[in-house]
Amino acid sequence: MVRILARDVLRGQPTTATTDVDEAHAKIAELFCSHELAPRTRASLMDMKLRSLHRGDVGIEFLDYGADVRIEPEGLQDFHLVQIPLSGHASMQVGADTVESGPRLATVPPVDRPFSMSWDGGSPHLIVYVRRTALERVAGQLYGESSVELGYGMDLSGAAGRAFLRAVVELHDDLISQPQSAAPAFVQGLLADSMMSRLLMAMEQPGEETRSADAESRLVRECRELLERHAFEELTVPDIAECLEVSVRTLQTALRAETGATPSDMLRSIRLDRAREMLLEASPREQSVTAVAELCGFTHQGRFSALYLKAFGELPSESLRR
Repeated sequence: MVRILARDVLRGQPTTATTDVDEAHAKIAELFCSHELAPRTRASLMDMKLRSLHRGDVGIEFLDYGADVRIEPEGLQDFHLVQIPLSGHASMQVGADTVESGPRLATVPPVDRPFSMSWDGGSPHLIVYVRRTALERVAGQLYGESSVELGYGMDLSGAAGRAFLRAVVELHDDLISQPQSAAPAFVQGLLADSMMSRLLMAMEQPGEETRSADAESRLVRECRELLERHAFEELTVPDIAECLEVSVRTLQTALRAETGATPSDMLRSIRLDRAREMLLEASPREQSVTAVAELCGFTHQGRFSALYLKAFGELPSESLRR
C-alpha cells in the first residue's frame, strides 16, 4: 500500500496550531462547514495542527486534533471529502451505518445526509477536498452520467485504492511545488482530473457492504496484529497458524474469504509498508536499499525492487532519495 507519512503532508506550508477548542472550531468551520466540535472526555486536551492548500476545484488538508474529539457537521452540500487517517483510528456514523477507519480504510462523508464523526487522539488525517460540480463533470466523462452517489468508505489497500493514493501523491507534490517548478496549467488540470477519476473508481457504492476494522473476524484481526508485531522475524505459515491456535487450512480459508490474500501475501504487504517507511525516513548517505530490504526480510534484491515498484509505483531507490 502507498505509505504517506504525516510529517510529509503539505511540508513547508504554514501550520495553524492551537490548544483552544473554540479557536480550532472556528478555523475548521471557516475551511469546511458549520459543525459541533468537542473533546470526547475531560482528559482530552486539544492540540490541533492544520495545513491546507487548494487549487481550483481540489485541495489537500492535513488535520490533527491531537485529542479524542467528536465532530457533528451540519452538511457538506457543495463539496466531497476523502478522510484518510495516516495512523490511529476514527469512525463515522451515517444513519444506521458505521465506518471504522484507519490507514487502510478512508471515510467519505455524505453531502446530502447528516453524519457524525469520532477521531481518536493520535490519528492525523490527510483530507482530499473535491468540489461537487467538478466531480460530477468527471463522472460524466467517465461514466456518461453526471450524478454522483458515493459510498461512505474507501478501501485503500486494494488496487483501486492504491491507484487513488498514487494520484493524490502526484497532485500533492505538484501543489507544494514552487510556482516556477509547478506543472503547466493544462497538466495541473490533468492531475486533478486523474485524481477525481481514481476517486470515483475506488469508491464503494451505497448498498454495498462497507468494510471496516470491526467487520474483520477476530482470527483475521489477530493474524494481522501478529504479523505486524513480528514482521521482521522468520515466519512460516505453520508458525503463524500455531501461534493463532488454528489449523493452516482454517487460517488460509479465513484470510482468502475476507481479504483475498494468503498469510504470505499479508506478511509481504506489511514488510513492504515497513520498508517504505524506513526508506522515506533514511538518508541515502547513511542507509542503502539493500540493507533496508534485508532488515525487512527480503533476501533477493531484484525481487524486492519488483514487488516495491508494483506496490508503490516507484523504485526503492527513488523513495530513498526523497
